[in-house]
Amino acid sequence: MSSGAYVKPKRHKIRLMALEAALLLVALLYLYPFYYLFESAVKPAKDFYTPLKFPSKLIGDNFAKVFERVNFPLALLNTVLVCAGTIVLVVLVSSMAGYMISRRKERTFQLIFFLFLTGMIIPLQTSMVPIYKLGISLHLINTRSLLVLLYTAGTIPFATMLYTGFTKNIPRELEEAAHIDGCGRTRTFWTIIFPLLLPATGTLIVTTLFTFWNDFAGPLLYLTDPNKMTLITQIFRFKSERASDWGPIFALCFLCTMPLIIIFLFTQKYLLQGMTAGAVKG
Repeated sequence: MSSGAYVKPKRHKIRLMALEAALLLVALLYLYPFYYLFESAVKPAKDFYTPLKFPSKLIGDNFAKVFERVNFPLALLNTVLVCAGTIVLVVLVSSMAGYMISRRKERTFQLIFFLFLTGMIIPLQTSMVPIYKLGISLHLINTRSLLVLLYTAGTIPFATMLYTGFTKNIPRELEEAAHIDGCGRTRTFWTIIFPLLLPATGTLIVTTLFTFWNDFAGPLLYLTDPNKMTLITQIFRFKSERASDWGPIFALCFLCTMPLIIIFLFTQKYLLQGMTAGAVKG
C-alpha cells in the first residue's frame, strides 16, 4: 500500500512535467514569428534569406531608413485617429442598441436584432465598388472619416450581438432599484449598466483594434493622400517594381506591432474575462 502511494504521485509528477514541456514547446512556436520579425529587422541584408541562422551582427540601419522615408509620427497619428474613432462609435452605438434589444420584448426590436446579424454574413468584397461610388457621391473619398464609418458599420453586428448577450445576464432588479431612486433610463444605463459591461467592452476594444490597426486593403482603396495613410500602408515606400527592401519593411512591421503588444499586455485580463463570460453564459 505504501509503495503504491509513492508510485502514483511520481507518475502524476512525470505527466505534469511532460505537459509543461509540451506547453513550453507550443509557446515557443507561437513566439517564433515575433522573434523572426525582430531578427529580420536588425540583421544585415546578406543574412536575410537564412531565417534559422543567427544574425552575424545586429544593425540599426533598417530602423533609420524607416524614419528617413516615412513620416512615422503622422502615420501613427492617422492610425490612432481611425482606430479610436471607430472604437468610440462602435461602443456608443452597440452598447445602447444591445441594451434596448435585450430589454424590449416587442417583435420590432427582435427584427432589428436579426437585421444587425445579417451584416455579419455579407462578404466585404461584394460591397467594395458600391461603397466607393457612395464615397464619391458623399465627397468622403480620401478622408479618414470614411474609414471610421466603414469600420464602424462592419463591426456593429458583432458588437451588438456581444452586448445583447452580456446585458441579458444583468439582473433587472438593479434597474428597478435605480428607477425607484429617480434615475431615468439614460442615467441608469450609463451609471449602472454600462460599467457592468466592461468585460464585453474590453473584448470589443482589443479585437477591433487588432483588426483595423493592421488593415491594409481599406486605406489602400479609399485613401490616396500619402499624408492620410496609416502605418501599415507605408510598406509600399520600400517596394519598387522589381525589388523590395525587406529590412526596412520588417523594421516598420515591428514598429507597427509593438503598440498592439503593449496594449494587449495591459488589457488581456479584460479580454479573457469577456471571452470566458461569453462562453459560459452565452
